[in-house]
Amino acid sequence: MKITISGFLIIAVFIAIVDLLGLWVWKREREDVDNKHYKWIGIVLLGVFPALEILSYLFFALQIRSAASFEFYLWFMIANIIFALIYLPKIFFLFYYFVILLFSRVIETVKNKRYSKEQTTIRYPKISRKKFLSQVGIIFATAPFVSLLFGMHKGRFNFFTRHQRLNFPNLPTAFDGFKIVHISDVHLGSFASNYYKLEGIVDIINNEQADAIFFTGDLVNNFYEETLGWEKVFSRLKAKYGKFSILGNHDYGDYTDWADAKEKEKNFKGIVDAHRKFGFRLLRDQSVALDIDGEEIAVTGVENWGNDPFPRYGDLQKAMKGTENYPFKVLLSHDPDHWDAEVTDKTDYDLTLAGHTHGMQFGIDWRGFRWSPAKYKFKRWDGLYQHKNQYMYVNRGLGFLGMPARIGMHPEITVLELAKGPIGTEPM
Repeated sequence: MKITISGFLIIAVFIAIVDLLGLWVWKREREDVDNKHYKWIGIVLLGVFPALEILSYLFFALQIRSAASFEFYLWFMIANIIFALIYLPKIFFLFYYFVILLFSRVIETVKNKRYSKEQTTIRYPKISRKKFLSQVGIIFATAPFVSLLFGMHKGRFNFFTRHQRLNFPNLPTAFDGFKIVHISDVHLGSFASNYYKLEGIVDIINNEQADAIFFTGDLVNNFYEETLGWEKVFSRLKAKYGKFSILGNHDYGDYTDWADAKEKEKNFKGIVDAHRKFGFRLLRDQSVALDIDGEEIAVTGVENWGNDPFPRYGDLQKAMKGTENYPFKVLLSHDPDHWDAEVTDKTDYDLTLAGHTHGMQFGIDWRGFRWSPAKYKFKRWDGLYQHKNQYMYVNRGLGFLGMPARIGMHPEITVLELAKGPIGTEPM
């Protein structure tokens, strides 16, 4: 969430390169346009906007660590979406332009070798090929613009439910058919005070008649003030055997330089208290038992454990104490990297639930094909994973962060049904 001076320099260099290339293309195409008509458009797109974007990101680089209110992060999101709306179309157009330019040069070279000028002379069309290709490029460049607008208006609120049944031979008989609703990464500050935006999920979740609800962290972006007023939404969530939660990397207030340790501790206490007000039992490196008809399973919640630059507070050995004799165990751990680092082959947790990645809020999920830039950052970034007899499910999250949009990676509510049987999965 934080933007550093080095990050600002990367953005500034990126803006400069894109707009210098854009200026070169603009000048190259000037002969095909009325300069008086397009002059001011060129000045705004290639001069004014780049300058404003660089200045705005310099401001955020200098101020975001000392900003002590979640409203500041909302302005940061606005700056990000303006940046994306301007520069994604530019990138798409430049990519298209240079590919077509290279392709045209290759075709022209081949033709010149095979045919004479007389043989290749044709009647000129009403519109030149150069102008036609430029106009097609402009149409091509509108795709990311339209996608972003859709992701802002619809995508980030297009909540969907994924169902999965998991079979375990060691599951106690009383838990056969036990239904879990898994949610993650709400990031309440990104919704401001628009409570109605999340009220719909309450009915969706309650209609599932869950036995347990597990929330795997990142309740806020950074500040406890983000939680104010939301108890009237989340306290309505119902589960027969309880609602359990853990903390994510954003819940510790680490993305602000606080005036003193007491201010940070006060902020953290407010976030912890919010879990209780919402009706969740917050597990901080500890385990609890769920009992049905005298049979029990263990549920462990660990503090955030991640690879750099994410904090590593969790102590799994401490959290799992007392669970040795339970036949079936569920682990709640915010960061999916923790699974490969400390869970698989090192513990006997049957099911791990995680979040954190958001699916990068951008990707493709179509007929079994899934892709997102998140795969280049996280080994496990979305959906169900299996290692021998251990499973992990990574939830895409309900909220959004940094960019107020979701494109192809819609906010998710996961419904998992535990079943007794040979290890394996099946749709519900």
